Amino acid sequence: MLEDAVSAEAVTRILVVDDDPQTARLLRTWFRGQPYDILEARDGDEGLVAAVRDKPDLILLDLRMPTLDGHEVARGLKREPTTQGIPVILLSASNSIEDKVEAFAAGVDDYVVKPFAFEEVDARIRAMLRKRELYLTVENMARTLQANNAQLNDLLQVDEKTGLQTFRDFQRHLAQEWLRAQRYGMPLSLVMLDLDDFKRLNDSRGHPAGDRALKEFALLVRGGARATDVPARFGGEEFAIILPHTTGTMAALVAERILSAVREFSFLGEDIRARLTVSAGVATYPSRPDINSPDALVRAADRALYRAKEQGKDRVVVDDAAAKSLN
Repeated sequence: MLEDAVSAEAVTRILVVDDDPQTARLLRTWFRGQPYDILEARDGDEGLVAAVRDKPDLILLDLRMPTLDGHEVARGLKREPTTQGIPVILLSASNSIEDKVEAFAAGVDDYVVKPFAFEEVDARIRAMLRKRELYLTVENMARTLQANNAQLNDLLQVDEKTGLQTFRDFQRHLAQEWLRAQRYGMPLSLVMLDLDDFKRLNDSRGHPAGDRALKEFALLVRGGARATDVPARFGGEEFAIILPHTTGTMAALVAERILSAVREFSFLGEDIRARLTVSAGVATYPSRPDINSPDALVRAADRALYRAKEQGKDRVVVDDAAAKSLN
């Protein structure tokens, strides 16, 4: 059974589109005993249907036929995505330059003048089949490259340790939301979060424990953020949340919700149990003239975070200018 499957896969399928059945009969005689399957279509319309249905490896196409001629069939084959990569050899009694130019313009890959020697047709068929194999190889390489690029893009967007957006993707989202906020005159807030005394946890429990704590904290950040917010790992133990269409007051409430969840959470599981706190800084656009870019918004939120650390940690501090603009 396995041998049958292998041999079936190895058979080369050639579709002969010709109103004269003699061409297909000659091919069957020539390729008798070889792994070739000769398919037939008696006119252009039938040939287009058979090409889509049977997906041959190569098409031998007569120029002069009822209904559609070879030029029209070739154009139809090259328009159809499922058949445009199949090599086409046009068979014609015409040796005129005009017919040849029109044939190649229609998309045929080779042109053979009747009457022909089968040794020549055989050589041209094998050359076209090699072209077909090369086309399929390139097509598979392109698909593989596309899949690899998609995988790489996912890696660039998602932080491996936390599952949140990466710093690079955070920058992209922030730039997009900044332009949207400017265009529609809507507020845009940013929350910066930093785990308090995280280095002490790393030093006392080890880096694997620290990595687990970061992952658990990321879950709390994701849970505290709203569906429209964009949480990201900013770097190290610092995280950020982009909050579109959100005032500083509402952003501070989101941050407080996360801080409360962190206070109540037992990190590292029941066996180890580590209690952590987090500090947060909030900044909003528009609030003051110097917050005039995404980077300026980040700096303002970072300054507010620094003040939260100075004031004793485990708290949310809203950028002063943003707070004043909300009163």
